[in-house]
Amino acid sequence: MDSITQAALGGVVGELVLGRKLGWKGMAWGLFFGTLPDLDIIVYPWLDEVARLKWHRGMSHSLLFMIVASFTFAKPLERLHRKKGVSARRAGWFVFLVWSTHVLIDVFTTYGTQIYEPFSDRRVSLNNMAIIDLFFTLPLLFCLMIRPIKGLVYFPKRIIWGRKWSKARADFSESDEVGLSPEMEELVEQKPEIEPTSQRLAKIGISLSCLYVVFSFMMKGWAYSEVSGRIEEEIPGAKIVSVSPTFANVILWRALVETEKGYWVTYWSPFDREPGTYDYYEKRHELAEAFEGQELFGALKWFARGHWLARRGPDGKVILVDMRFSERRDPSHDYQLPVFQWHLSYDDEGKMVAPSYRPGRMDYRAALGLVLERLWGNQRRWEEMKPF
Repeated sequence: MDSITQAALGGVVGELVLGRKLGWKGMAWGLFFGTLPDLDIIVYPWLDEVARLKWHRGMSHSLLFMIVASFTFAKPLERLHRKKGVSARRAGWFVFLVWSTHVLIDVFTTYGTQIYEPFSDRRVSLNNMAIIDLFFTLPLLFCLMIRPIKGLVYFPKRIIWGRKWSKARADFSESDEVGLSPEMEELVEQKPEIEPTSQRLAKIGISLSCLYVVFSFMMKGWAYSEVSGRIEEEIPGAKIVSVSPTFANVILWRALVETEKGYWVTYWSPFDREPGTYDYYEKRHELAEAFEGQELFGALKWFARGHWLARRGPDGKVILVDMRFSERRDPSHDYQLPVFQWHLSYDDEGKMVAPSYRPGRMDYRAALGLVLERLWGNQRRWEEMKPF
C-alpha cells in the first residue's frame, strides 16, 4: 500500500509494543521500521529494467527476510533502550510485527508481493483492498496525530505538577514526619499521564482498521458471488481472473474475465439498479511477436502474471497493458486509459527498451467524481466510455 499507510500502521504497532516503555519513541521506531521494507527502491539507479520489476516487493518483503531482520535488529534496539527495560525478545517481536504487517497489507493489493523469495518468485495478492484506501488509513493516522497533540497538553501540565510536587516535598522535609504528606498523596493521584490514553487510542485505531479489512473480504465475497453467477450465463467458457476493488473504496468492484482471444471487464456495486455491461479487450498478442525471447519481455509478462494485451501506439510502438489493474476513466475524454502500460521498441543498438508510461493530463477530481457516481449505481456515463 502507499507509504503513508505503511508508516502509520508501523507507528501504531510501535505504540502498542514499545509505547509503555519508550513513550513517543516507540511510535517513532514503528514509523521507521514501517517504512523500511519499501526503501528497496533506493537501489533502482543500479538496476536494469528487468531487475527493477523483480526487486520491488521482492526479497525485502519475504517471510525469510522479516525473520532475519527481527534477529538482526533485536540486539541493537535492546542495547539502545536497556535502561527503559526493553528486552531483546520484545525488540525482536516488535520488528517482526511491524515488518510482517507491512507485508500483509501489501498482499491485500493487486500489485503482488514475493513473500516466498528466494525460493519462489511467485507474487501473492488477495485483491481485497486498493493501494490507497483512506478508510483503512485514517484511524491509524488519527492515532499518530493525537500523541503529539496530547503531548502538547501533557508537558505543561507535567511541568506544573512537578513544581507543586517539589514545593510539597520541600515543605514536608522540614517536618519530622515520614511517608507522604496529605498534599503529596493528592498530587500522586493527580499526576498527568499520557501513556494509557495513547495505548487505548492505538488499540481502537488498529481495531477499526482490522474491522475494515474484514468488511473488505465480505464485500469481495459478495461481489464474486454476484459476478460469477452472471458470467456463467452470459460468457460461456470464460474464466474469472480477479475481482478487485476500485480506487479508495471496497464498494465498487471490478471483475476481469478471460477468454481465449480477449478479456471482458465488468463492474459491480451493491447499489446497482441493473447488471453492469461488459467491455471487451482483444488480446492481440501477435503485435508483440517481435519481442518474444527477450528477457525484458519475459519479465513484463511475469509481472502481469500472464494477463496482458498489446496495442499499437500512435508512434508505431507496441504498447503492453497489464490487465489486472483498473483502467482510468476521465470525463474529459470519451475513452478509457490503461494505468500500467509499457511502450516496447528496440533502440539503435538493437536492445529492447520498455519505458513505463502513466496517463497524464488527467482531471483527477472529475475522474474520482465519476467513480463515486458509478459506486452509487449511476452507470450511464461510466459505461459510455470506449475501451482502449
